[in-house]
Amino acid sequence: MIQHPHETEANAHKERASGQTPARCLGLVPCRRKWVLGLIGLGLALCVIAVGVVAIERLTRTERSERAAAAHTEELYRDPASLVVGNPDGNVSIVAFHDYNCPDCRAGAPELVRLTDEDGQVKLILKDLPVLGRDSQDVARIVLAAERQGGAQELHRRLETIQGRASKFRALKIAEELGLDRSRLERDMNDPEISAVLAANKQLAGELGIRGVPFYLVGDQVWSAPPSEFYSSLQEQVARVRSEGCGTGC
Repeated sequence: MIQHPHETEANAHKERASGQTPARCLGLVPCRRKWVLGLIGLGLALCVIAVGVVAIERLTRTERSERAAAAHTEELYRDPASLVVGNPDGNVSIVAFHDYNCPDCRAGAPELVRLTDEDGQVKLILKDLPVLGRDSQDVARIVLAAERQGGAQELHRRLETIQGRASKFRALKIAEELGLDRSRLERDMNDPEISAVLAANKQLAGELGIRGVPFYLVGDQVWSAPPSEFYSSLQEQVARVRSEGCGTGC
């Protein structure tokens, strides 16, 4: 039956006067609250699941990298083409895959050098993995070429502390300041042997499942740390490897 508007308003007035909620409003606010809370709960659950999946994936990737490292000990720890900083006969090896234009690589580089200076038993092995463009490739080639003149270590230190992008021009300029023969560097940087070193590093990175730089192995264990904890965490990891030993001949 159709009610007259005045009758509808009168009924609503009676409902309000009696403390009753109009039928059209029953459950609206509670249902909406439950719906919102349900969405929040679902969102939190999905976040927890996502975090768990990422953690499991990272753990799996780390284990896969460490198994691959065990299968490539010669290429990782005893490759004569790799630049070594620190003690070549040190009892703990750190392998660093890096790019001279990688901000995180630059952030960690002084701490790595500091460790080799303060701990006389650390062997830092640098693996050039120039993934950030032609400039990075040129600079890596120049540093490898500088090793033939005995200037790679100091050139490496200087390049990791410059401001702005590292390039062929800047690398050659710094090399000249260090007393290296520029003409020879420009010739040697294009030597097929240096191309082979970079190709081997790239292939090795693929075998280890490396997705980006920097990538560190301390002994035979994959390692990383936030910038604020980099040095202290690195010291702890070196001490752990020194105490427990390296099971893969590293």
